[in-house]
Amino acid sequence: LTLAAAVALWTSCCRYFIRQDRIMEHAVSQIDSFLSGNAHARIECDEEGELYRLFHCVNSLATVLNAHAANELQEKEFLKNTISDISHQLKTPLAALNIYNGLMQEEAKDWPAMEEFAALSEQELDRMESLVQSLLKMARLDAGAIVLERGPENIYELLAHITQQYFFRARQEGKEMDLEGDHQSVLICDRVWLTEAIGNLVKNA
Repeated sequence: LTLAAAVALWTSCCRYFIRQDRIMEHAVSQIDSFLSGNAHARIECDEEGELYRLFHCVNSLATVLNAHAANELQEKEFLKNTISDISHQLKTPLAALNIYNGLMQEEAKDWPAMEEFAALSEQELDRMESLVQSLLKMARLDAGAIVLERGPENIYELLAHITQQYFFRARQEGKEMDLEGDHQSVLICDRVWLTEAIGNLVKNA
């Protein structure tokens, strides 16, 4: 009888631990699924007991995290739309100011002081336009609307193109631009975005 009772107890314990192991495996798999991006993953917790209370708390935490993520997404979308709207609205008056400034420069050729102020005004307008463009790009990047198109690019040719873009401005400011290096090196990159990034560094310098 003692042996039979021991076997029965051992069997019952084995079944209990096997069942608990399956429950834990299911819980871990659901948590992994949630962490992998499945916002609907939940642990079954319909029974009584401390373990199921823990599972219920985990499910509640997942619900709260989903709510926070949804609010953050809405806030980012609002911010993106606001930045985009403001940037677009600024482009029209900036374009008009550039035209007016160009006309002033034409008329101010006989007045050196006025011509100098018009040139300074043009620099500030360029800076404002650059800031507006940056805001638009930030909004597009944040929205995931930009896809990088990578391809092999000759580094020297790319930098020579940037040097040519800013050569006249550098000469006006009494600065020199020297380009030296290997003519054969190739880089896998998005030409448009890398050109803009390096161009910004050159312009800031």
